[in-house]
Amino acid sequence: MRLNKSGQAEEACKMPPFGPPYDTNNVFAKILRGEIPADKIFETDDVIAILDAFPCTRGHSLLIPKVSGYTNIVDMPAEEAAKLFRELPRLAKAVQEAVGCDGINIVQNNGKASGQEVFHPHIHVIPRFQGDKLFQLPGLADPIDRTEAASLLNLIQGKL
Repeated sequence: MRLNKSGQAEEACKMPPFGPPYDTNNVFAKILRGEIPADKIFETDDVIAILDAFPCTRGHSLLIPKVSGYTNIVDMPAEEAAKLFRELPRLAKAVQEAVGCDGINIVQNNGKASGQEVFHPHIHVIPRFQGDKLFQLPGLADPIDRTEAASLLNLIQGKL
């Protein structure tokens, strides 16, 4: 049993995964097995890029890893996540050039509270157009309190 920097057993420090256990019959697993059709943009040994079946905007695409058993990116081994992110610029650039968008949101949800609906890791590439009225972040908030920043840094760095 390994101990972390605080002297606690590592097993006690691990958070449970976001969401339910992996379901081998989720829609992306079925697409990867060829059981249901998808509009494939490209495919490599590690990922598949498809058009979203329910797009937010024209060109909304998904980048999906072929690895199974993980419900989100947080639970994936770093080397598997790296394979997914390696292909992200390729997809985003192709979508941008194809639809002539003014910007792109790269969205990756982890857990139900974040809006994740399919519990298989995936990244949304969402083209944005000036004035499209799609979701927006709330804008500038008040600056972080320095005491709170120090506390958060300590907490987060302690989990690395």
